[in-house]
Amino acid sequence: MATAPRTTSRPEKGVARQRQIRLAASRLFVQQGYDGTSMQDIADAVGLTKPGLYHFVESKEELLSAIVDDGVERLEREVIEPARAIKDPEARLAAMIRLHVDNISHVETDVGNPVTALVENLIGLSDERRSQMEGRLRQVFEVIRGALDELKAEGRLADGLDPTVSAFSIIGMVMWTNRWRRPGGRLSAAAVADSIVALALHGVLKD
Repeated sequence: MATAPRTTSRPEKGVARQRQIRLAASRLFVQQGYDGTSMQDIADAVGLTKPGLYHFVESKEELLSAIVDDGVERLEREVIEPARAIKDPEARLAAMIRLHVDNISHVETDVGNPVTALVENLIGLSDERRSQMEGRLRQVFEVIRGALDELKAEGRLADGLDPTVSAFSIIGMVMWTNRWRRPGGRLSAAAVADSIVALALHGVLKD
């Protein structure tokens, strides 16, 4: 007996629509700024009327909060937790860089990953929500600086380097890739990660 084709359930359609809205909104927030993007802009981008958009979204701030929360959750799940599980500090530092570059380079649109760029700038969130997100994002710094602190304690960190300054510098290199790298460009995400790992380790480890 032939089986009937599987149809997408209403809840699944709702989840897919939510994801479409969040991706479109994050792209617009990055391109036009949070204040410069209206709910009508977002509705137009996903083919909804403004009242139809409010069926899925309570407010622009609630939408921004959901987008940032999604981005931070993925960062925790795909970058921070796996890196923390690595015992050796040098291997942990290298893994943290590779995982973070891969997370940033995850292609969402033709201009890269707007969610990552949005997480860099939390303007638009309430003071309480911004403080919560900044606290969670600080885990990236803590993992990297922790690895550098361990390398220093083991006598493997280059003389004269400050772990805090080094950690912020490495984070800056990683995060900047979202500004200059484009999907389909000359370098893959893995190649970019290899270069940053080589540069970082060469700079922080003793010869």
